[in-house]
Amino acid sequence: MDDRLITIATDHYTAAEVLKARLEDAGIKCFLKDVNLLQGAVSEGVRVQIREQDVQKALQLIHNWKAEQEKAEMKDIKDVRRILVPVDFSNYSKNACLYALDLAYKLKADLKIFHVYYAPIIDLVPITDAYSVQVDMDINLREMEENAKKKLVDFVEEIRDTANKKGMKEVKISYSLREGIIEDEVASMAQKYKPGIIILGAKGKGEKQTEIIGSVVYRICDKTRVPVLAIPEKSEFTTDTKVRNVIYATEFDDSDFVAIRRLMNILSPFNVKIHCIHIAKEKNKELEEAKMSALKDYFKKIKKGTKIECQFLEGHDIFKEIEDFAEKHNIDLVAISNRKRSLIYRLFNPDITKQLLVRSTMPLLIFRS
Repeated sequence: MDDRLITIATDHYTAAEVLKARLEDAGIKCFLKDVNLLQGAVSEGVRVQIREQDVQKALQLIHNWKAEQEKAEMKDIKDVRRILVPVDFSNYSKNACLYALDLAYKLKADLKIFHVYYAPIIDLVPITDAYSVQVDMDINLREMEENAKKKLVDFVEEIRDTANKKGMKEVKISYSLREGIIEDEVASMAQKYKPGIIILGAKGKGEKQTEIIGSVVYRICDKTRVPVLAIPEKSEFTTDTKVRNVIYATEFDDSDFVAIRRLMNILSPFNVKIHCIHIAKEKNKELEEAKMSALKDYFKKIKKGTKIECQFLEGHDIFKEIEDFAEKHNIDLVAISNRKRSLIYRLFNPDITKQLLVRSTMPLLIFRS
């Protein structure tokens, strides 16, 4: 029995090696399985295995390391006192802004509406025409900026009028305009403005260009560690809305503890039930139940009295499992922690976050680990 090997974690090769080294420093013998040295990023993951007799000790060590990591990252966690909303003046963008307005009122937060316009630059110009082209470009760029500013001011005034009609005059609404690449500028503004959450619009299921919109949201998630809330076009939120049921989908990653604290900060005004779910093709019952129990305890530690239900789902179509579960339990919001992975890994292992952005009709809250 003592020689039986248990998989304690599954991760990419480098992370597996780091965990192996840390556990062996603590006197726990480790073995790596499914190592693909030639294409380590392509495989589904390297399994870190230990002897069954060492499982409890290893789990306690990993729990302690996560607690240390959480303490180090706690300084990055902000109360939701500021909300940043990038807009492009489309209907789905306006809907996200209205969603953010009501959430800001609920959270007593400030709201900044942010627009990024793109001005293409001509690189190759004949020398003889360089001056005239430069003059034309200066005029065109100035016109683009003025047009973008006018649209933004009109948009903000419309949101302010809505706030006044709803009795939300106390919500402080500001705006900002920048030229550049949207994901870069949003990340830069997030660093400067320090919002607790970024809210973006996303087209609903079945809409044209959904994958393009989804990729913009995804690229913004990739550029900042601020939680991003993607709002499908037909998703509505008002001050009367009751956020009752929330999914937190976990892969039992180290980032869970920080993501959970951020999630509970955002949900603080609501009396919610958290459905903590884990989906896997195969279930390692003993180990996964121990990890799920630790997450359940942590939810209750962050907010006493939290209603929490933990469940394991098994299946190969992860999106379908989440969709079916959401429909059955009347889910209002899906939260997920998205780890930054290499390009090669993404090509061979489709990201569930990306699938949810493209296909989901529910608000999706994404935490970048």
